[in-house]
Amino acid sequence: MTVGGVPATDVVVESPSAITAKTGAAAVGAADVVVSVEGRTGTLPGGFTYRPVSGEPPVVMSIAARGTLPNEPLRFAELGEELTVTATVQDADSSPEQLVFQWSADAGKFSETGASVKWTAPADAPTPSLFTLSLTVSDATGNSTSSSTTVAVHNSVKEVGDLAREFLVDFSDSSKPPGFVVRNFSKSPRCEAERDDEFIQIDNNRHDYHIDSSNIGNATVSLQFGGRPCSYEPRNGDACAAVPSSWQSTCLSGATECKPGEKARTSGIDYVTASYEGNDWRLCASYFKSDGTARSTFFR
Repeated sequence: MTVGGVPATDVVVESPSAITAKTGAAAVGAADVVVSVEGRTGTLPGGFTYRPVSGEPPVVMSIAARGTLPNEPLRFAELGEELTVTATVQDADSSPEQLVFQWSADAGKFSETGASVKWTAPADAPTPSLFTLSLTVSDATGNSTSSSTTVAVHNSVKEVGDLAREFLVDFSDSSKPPGFVVRNFSKSPRCEAERDDEFIQIDNNRHDYHIDSSNIGNATVSLQFGGRPCSYEPRNGDACAAVPSSWQSTCLSGATECKPGEKARTSGIDYVTASYEGNDWRLCASYFKSDGTARSTFFR
């Protein structure tokens, strides 16, 4: 077998109608393929095309990593979540099927091969944590290039729940000023107005009441990226923490809704929304729903 007059090597007859071989070097352009078998010769004019070799390595244009939750951010993962990782590569010397992809990561595991693979985040790790996914691409000429991306791995139920409870525990200490209590709230345009309103409400509470005791329960957290995750007083956010809460307080002088020294108690569910920003969870808004044991304006 010859291609462009140059003998081919590693010739393998795959079937009565298919032969594979490695071509030798030849001039750029179309070349005839000639096959000789048992004294018979067949020619396929222009059956192979030699292309110019740039000598340049492949170029990784992008690496995208995304999970399966609706509106889930790129490069975000929950512990144990499986992501689809896709590389976009350009190479002047090889067709896409000639490229060889080698994936690795400093945690988790890959499955499948090629330009699009699956990566499963570790099931147990401190969160939030950044993990690096690395790729080496080799082309048909032996040139290769490397690139990488990072994925932020979270335990969102715990992270959002802890933030919400910390906010409510801080609020329950009347000695802590409003600015400290809202320190974990986002200042982004998405949440800025909600944060400012929360600051004012806490400031009013500090003026009117002294919180004597409190009981902040465990948070129940749900995720809904880019939506309105809380069922009560829905507001924009990516997660909602519903936290059972109760307070026993004393009315201060100057208060407008109770007499100085009056004792009051309220309990219910505080719904705290959270926004995912820059690989971190930040609080966005808080809305209290009284269970009717006292007027709802006591807390808000």
